[in-house]
Amino acid sequence: MLHRLIKHDAARLVGLVAVVLLLALPTLTYPPGRDQGEFATIGRGILNGRVPYTELWNPKPPAIFYLYAGAMQVLGQTSMALRALDFAAVPIISAALWWIGRRLFNAASGWWVALLFPAFYFSETFWTLTQNDGIVLVPMVLAVVCLLKALPEGSGHRTVYALLAGLLCGYVVWFKYPFALFGVWLGLSYIGLRWKDHFPQRQDGLIVAAFLVGGVLTGGGGALLLMQMGAWDEFLLSVRVTAQYTSLTFNPADMGDLMRVAIGYRWAQWGPLIVAAVTGAGLALMNRKTNQPRSRASFWLIVAWLVTGIIIMGVQAKGYDYHWLPTLPALALLAAAGLERLQRTMHARPALLKASNVVLAAVFLGIMIVNIWPRTWGYLSGQQDQARYYDQFVAGAADEFNAGDSLRVATLLRERVAAGDSLYIWGFRPEVYYLSGLNPATRFIFQFPLVGSWYPPEWRDENVETLWAALPPYVLVLQVDYMPWVTGSSDDSNTLLQEYTELNNWLIYNYEREMQIGHFFVWHRKP
Repeated sequence: MLHRLIKHDAARLVGLVAVVLLLALPTLTYPPGRDQGEFATIGRGILNGRVPYTELWNPKPPAIFYLYAGAMQVLGQTSMALRALDFAAVPIISAALWWIGRRLFNAASGWWVALLFPAFYFSETFWTLTQNDGIVLVPMVLAVVCLLKALPEGSGHRTVYALLAGLLCGYVVWFKYPFALFGVWLGLSYIGLRWKDHFPQRQDGLIVAAFLVGGVLTGGGGALLLMQMGAWDEFLLSVRVTAQYTSLTFNPADMGDLMRVAIGYRWAQWGPLIVAAVTGAGLALMNRKTNQPRSRASFWLIVAWLVTGIIIMGVQAKGYDYHWLPTLPALALLAAAGLERLQRTMHARPALLKASNVVLAAVFLGIMIVNIWPRTWGYLSGQQDQARYYDQFVAGAADEFNAGDSLRVATLLRERVAAGDSLYIWGFRPEVYYLSGLNPATRFIFQFPLVGSWYPPEWRDENVETLWAALPPYVLVLQVDYMPWVTGSSDDSNTLLQEYTELNNWLIYNYEREMQIGHFFVWHRKP
């Protein structure tokens, strides 16, 4: 009975994903970075009845805030609760890619992609995991499943699946605006796959209409919700200023510098995956004359998906590590097909084929283990305390971000300030709000909307007026956080504070500097 159950595909898939999740468990201990800190701060604000944009400003769409809020509601307001989002997302993505690989290529490709995707996803850093660009892969891959189900050979409920695909594509836009390109690709993919069958036929019009209706429902429904909350005008303003923020690096010189660094890092992280994907693409092109038409269409569908992900990364004009994550499902699919094709061309005996499968699987799992366990073992085994463990997690220009410093500052504040009180941070370190349990004193949880010349100047007055009305017990000022691609200035926050006369005067009049922890200047309120 057990042997028969293990041979069942569903049981084997669950077992495969369970092994990967077990090996990835230490990532639950990763500290929040800046982005995770801002999502968590706004998510906690939502749970406390605060409205995004009007009461907690942010340049990103709101979907990720509500997912973070949901995680905290279910699992509590801890860092581990946030990281658990990856463990909820990855099994869904892996199962969907397993189905897509089997549908477009063959069973072996399905198994390979179900291993490759989670192995390389969890090999990412604390900075890149639990990001917008990773969590959004859930609706993206499910939308691809629905597209394939909407094809004539896919299902008896084609229109329903087309509607679901549209709903999911409309939803992904609420994670980031450039993700709208994914919906464009998916719609064009349906037309391309149907073209050989003399598109359009009678039902194709219904399929396309259902897809568009689905996109309008989730896209328009989100807009209506923001209007109902009274946040629509501020949301539109955030869209406008985000476009100007993106344009800071939308020039050949800056883009070239950023891409050189980004591509080097991606090669270091995804090198084996890229080699396997290129191998698969090369073998497919070499054998294109003998391939079946559907195989050729499947190959080009995945290539187009990969190119769309690269375009989505490029239009954001930053090349951040996590901006590349929308390319990972397509890259993993191509790599899976590449491994299967390579093994098939070797004409190996069954026993040798099984042995090579075991060796390759061990290699890919080993890549994940090497990226996770050496860093976390000291903490897991009790040899390191949490602060020392967090000190290993650094990022930013010249490693100016140190998660250990964030924890030490948050611990100091928790010891001195009652939970739920307010805090003001001049800089981009919102993770301290979350770790300390304190609430932002104003709706501006980081400094750059009060620094960049493209933001409304009246926000500076609003910020100081709010601070005069309710003085927080502590203020944190950051130094050495040089972020010209965010602020439009080459100065750090401490220097920029001197140029913000109203805020600087407010700080000096009401506070005195007590200490420095890492790059944090800690100011406490005068008696």
